[in-house]
Amino acid sequence: MRVEMVTDPACRRRGHSRAIMLGLVGWFRSRDAVRVDLTVSREAEPLYRGLGFTDHPDPLLCWKP
Repeated sequence: MRVEMVTDPACRRRGHSRAIMLGLVGWFRSRDAVRVDLTVSREAEPLYRGLGFTDHPDPLLCWKP
């Protein structure tokens, strides 16, 4: 499953992303998910780290011609 989330700049820093992610984390737990991978912006990284996401040894590589 792939999910993308973007918050309108005018609505940032109000807790919307945190509330959505807390709901998703609960949903993942209820379904016994064993791994969730994220690609995040530098600005959003503290949010996800605060929710328990950590670095993973598998590198993410991307090539765009």
